[in-house]
This record gives sequence, C-alpha cells and structure tokens, in this order.
Amino acid sequence: MTDEKAFETIAADVAAGHYSEVSAKVLSAAESLEDPVEILKYMSLLKTIPDDGTESKVAEIVVRKADASNGREVAAALRNLDCPEHALKVLEGLPSSDPVERLRCRCLFDLEEYESALDNYSKIQNPVINDRILLTSILSSVGEHKDAIETSEALLKENPKDYDVRIAYVSALMMGGKDKEALKYARQGLKDKSADSNAVAAYVLRIQGNYKAAGGYASRAVQIDNGHIGGMETLGICLAMKEEYQKAKIVAGAINEISPGDKAAINILTYCEGH
Repeated sequence: MTDEKAFETIAADVAAGHYSEVSAKVLSAAESLEDPVEILKYMSLLKTIPDDGTESKVAEIVVRKADASNGREVAAALRNLDCPEHALKVLEGLPSSDPVERLRCRCLFDLEEYESALDNYSKIQNPVINDRILLTSILSSVGEHKDAIETSEALLKENPKDYDVRIAYVSALMMGGKDKEALKYARQGLKDKSADSNAVAAYVLRIQGNYKAAGGYASRAVQIDNGHIGGMETLGICLAMKEEYQKAKIVAGAINEISPGDKAAINILTYCEGH
C-alpha cells in the first residue's frame, strides 16, 4: 500500500467514526516513515479523535526525525498541532535567527511561560507587526496592562484596518479590565459592515461570555467573507459552547481546508474534546 493510500484509509476510518485502530495505524506509519513532515500529516488525524496518549508518542518520533533542513517547518507544524513543548525541542537544535526566536516566543507563550517569552522576545532583532502583536499578549499576561494597551494603541494607529491588530487591541483592553471600552470600540467598527468588524465584535462578545450574540456576528462575518478564519473560529467555538459539537467540527474542517494546519481549527477542536 502506498503512503497516500495508507493515509486515505486512516482518514476514511476517522470520517466513519471507526476510531479503535486509528491510533495504532498512525503510530505504525510514524515509525515507518522517515520524513517528519509526512508524519505530521498523519498526526493531524489524531486531533479529531479522543486522545489516548498516541499523539505525544508520535510527536516524539517527529522530534527525533527532524533536522536542520526542516526543523523550523516541523516546529511550526508541531505548535499548530498544539504540541509547543515538542516544538521547543526541535528549536533547541537550530541556530538563532528571527524566525526561530519568534517561534520560540510563541511556544513559550502557549505553555504559559510568559516571563520566559518576554525575555526571549528581546532576541528578535527586527520585530515585524506579528511580533509586536504577540508582545501585547505577553505584556498582558505578565500583568503589564498599561504597556500592553499602549503597545496595541501604537499598532492600531499605524494599522487601523488590520484585523489581527484590532484583535490585539481589544484583547489588551479586556485583559486590562476595560471590557466596556473594548465593546464600545467593537460596536463603533460595525458601521463599516465589513467581515473584519463583525468578526472583531464576535470575538469581544465571546470573550465576555455572550456566546449567542457572538455567534450571530461571527455568522455574519462568514456570510460576508466565507474564508474569514477569525469569524469561523469564533463561530466554531460558539457552536461548541452550545454543545453543537458536530457542527463545530465541520467548521474546524472547513478552516483546515482553507488554511491547512491553522491553529484556529485546533482551538475549535479543543472545545470539542471528549465529544
């Protein structure tokens, strides 16, 4: 059986709900394959079934088979598959560079090692917009809310229409206890009737616990732009919070088709664990 055929067979088992042999088949494939990138494809299938410990075993195999030629790609994929601790192990063997250090920062942040993430941020020589967005989250997480809000305000002034910057801004406000200001900003943005503005409003309302309203704005964002990852992520999470797990998984699958390996899909599936 070819590797592609083997993958399709396991994927069919997952789709049909035949989970009993999936873990063993994925582990066997991981042990027999040499290309860690190919193994990661198999590993992604485990995200849609109950975790029995196989995911960690496969991740360890990926770490052993990664090398300098594919290390950064492998580490990024491991992080996207919600295995930041394994991603860090891969990064340990790579020389320092901005792409490596920014990925290390994100992994440390995912592991809630916020002080270490802040220390590591200084190793990024030429921060780009996404690095500065991450910095706002790190600052909020270590309790430096004033600095986080100021950093996000500066970003917003430079990039007022950037979706990720807008999310960073409202996140900093809410982490700093300024929920009303975040909601006011989100509502003002709705005047342009764009997918981004509806997705921002959906995000703010979701974080504040209003899942019904958040789901409505998220649906509107996706209606305007059926490829809007942020809107889809909030929609999927809201569906999961309403215990509509199958619909949430469909949204996660749609995200993965649009943007393979996107962390937004994993975030949705996390809310569906055990269902």
